[in-house]
Amino acid sequence: MFGLNDIQYLYEFLFWFVTFFILKKVWHKPEVRLIYGYSVALFNLLAVFFFSLSSIKGEMNGLDGFAFGFLHTMVAVVMVTLVQMSKKLEK
Repeated sequence: MFGLNDIQYLYEFLFWFVTFFILKKVWHKPEVRLIYGYSVALFNLLAVFFFSLSSIKGEMNGLDGFAFGFLHTMVAVVMVTLVQMSKKLEK
């Protein structure tokens, strides 16, 4: 099972547990959804940058870097699209 070295999983679980309940209380506000959508897209584009950097430095296979970068780019595009559609529906 989990040893004392695996306490990181507990911290991650607690982080997402608290985040879920905070978002549950404030999700009805349009600006919260807007900020959340753009921040998720930004973090995914940052991940693309780091995957590209790792691939260029030789720490990651080029095709793996491309695949992970493509995946995170698609997530960012979907999040920006959802934010734009949400803004149009509110008007």
